Amino acid sequence: MMKSLKNPIVVLAAAAALLLVLMVWAADTVVVKIQTTQLRAGPGFFSQPVGTLKAGDKLEKLAASGAWIQVRTGTGSVGWIHSSAAETPKFSLLAMNQDMKTRVSASEVALAGKGFNRQVEDGYKAKHADLNFQAVDQMLLLKISSAQIQDFLKKGKLGESGGAK
Repeated sequence: MMKSLKNPIVVLAAAAALLLVLMVWAADTVVVKIQTTQLRAGPGFFSQPVGTLKAGDKLEKLAASGAWIQVRTGTGSVGWIHSSAAETPKFSLLAMNQDMKTRVSASEVALAGKGFNRQVEDGYKAKHADLNFQAVDQMLLLKISSAQIQDFLKKGKLGESGGAK
């Protein structure tokens, strides 16, 4: 067995096989990248919601239709989400020190890559004390129903309501 591990062709083949398995796994998995989104019965914003998904939820990608992805949740629910609400996980970082948080989500890595994290937010708030950050927090708490959104879009002749093409 030790001789085969020293053979560079065997090592390369094993590495290639592992890479292929990881690529296939990543291609069939998506992660919710926004705070919350609706799992819908069909591929459309007005399709009946069948569940709520949260940031970091891992989903199995089953199919795609335009900008919509059919997924299966960890509990086995099947439905559709808009592709803008999900991303393919690219990597998982591990900390060497077990006292630290040992994993980061793809969303956390994306935010950190953009320079946005708790320290940056706190620094921005300190430099801009004149801004009303409570208003932003209040907006995040607003809950608008699908019926309200549908009514708004129909009245404005926008989106999937058929008014705008």
